[in-house]
Amino acid sequence: MLSAVTHGTLVPLAQVEVGAKTNETTHFRPLLAPLDLTGTVVTFDALHSVKANISWLVETKKAHYIAVIKTNQPTAYTQLAALPWQSIAVQHTASGTGHGRRESRPVKTCGIADELGGIAFPHARLAIRVHRRRKPTGKRETRESVYAVTSELLAPHQGRHLRRGGLHRPRRDRTTGRGDPP
Repeated sequence: MLSAVTHGTLVPLAQVEVGAKTNETTHFRPLLAPLDLTGTVVTFDALHSVKANISWLVETKKAHYIAVIKTNQPTAYTQLAALPWQSIAVQHTASGTGHGRRESRPVKTCGIADELGGIAFPHARLAIRVHRRRKPTGKRETRESVYAVTSELLAPHQGRHLRRGGLHRPRRDRTTGRGDPP
């Protein structure tokens, strides 16, 4: 099952079944089509960061997005990684311990100006970098930078899921083990 849920208290808004011989990406539009998303911010994992779906989300559904960008979008990923992150101040850091590890996730953002070349992703206005540092008990620290783009400059109330610990990985359906909710 692929599900659309609210942030915070998880309330299911819609679900579609994903067949065994298909993938979740083709179910993005059918899942979200019946929902009124005008003015909302939709988040999803890199699997759903498909340019045609994002254009549809912004232009047809009048929604905003936060899209995780991984190497499946090589041009946008390279452009995001090349931004001057070293000279940008950290806007927020979330730290914590649990599950046998310590974690720290500083968050940086950078405006994207179309007149300066922009980013090769539809409607992108703000770049986000979360630098995750994890130290499992008795093991070496690992570091990973996760990049994302959003279609708007986030107001404080809209970026709350970034402040709560950086970009999250959406939850999988517990009954099937499949499906990341957007």
